[in-house]
Amino acid sequence: MAKATSKDLIREKLEKGHIHFSTIIEILGAPKEHVVSTLKAYVDKIRHDEQYTLLKEEFSEPKEMDKLFTQFVDLELLAKDASAIAFFCFDYMPSSIEIIEPQSFTYRAADFSAFFNDMQARLHKIDRFVKELAAQHKNLLRNSNRLLRNNVLIVLTYKGAMGLDELSRRIGVPPDQLKPFTEEMVKEKHIMKDGERYSLLKKQEGKPKKTLKTLIPKAKAMKKA
Repeated sequence: MAKATSKDLIREKLEKGHIHFSTIIEILGAPKEHVVSTLKAYVDKIRHDEQYTLLKEEFSEPKEMDKLFTQFVDLELLAKDASAIAFFCFDYMPSSIEIIEPQSFTYRAADFSAFFNDMQARLHKIDRFVKELAAQHKNLLRNSNRLLRNNVLIVLTYKGAMGLDELSRRIGVPPDQLKPFTEEMVKEKHIMKDGERYSLLKKQEGKPKKTLKTLIPKAKAMKKA
């Protein structure tokens, strides 16, 4: 897509139904180089999108904010129609949009219907993606909780009762993050707490410990069966 600067070209596009607008796109992240390259890639994608004609681009200097970096770009563009501006918001997530010209719009019923149908298709696609992501997150969280619970039980089985700090050091999870989990395990009667020390329940302590030597013959027996 060629970069346009001529007022005559802008007027010609407006007469064909294009819309003149400005927008701001902002990115927050780290490291600084990643923020700069990502924002430039966004603008390059817009530059080659047939729905838009890029008129002007002004990049701000990256600024540090709480160990992250933020940068924005001020763009001036021409869009083929109103639906192109709406989908611009879906695709590029701008911070703001300002219509420069025209000051009023007229829609045909067919065009308006097509716009809403396209929008619904995109919304359904986003909804499906969010639901799939939520399901994956739920599954990951459930497996992570099981893994952490097993680690707590294994440490208490082989090392005996201990306080939160020592348990945190052996498992590798910060105390402030581990404590809510261990307290929940106490409530669910997976472990017990005596003062500030966690230990296995009495009925668990009497169980024989399964070692690698005892597990291997059992696995072989199952394989033969």
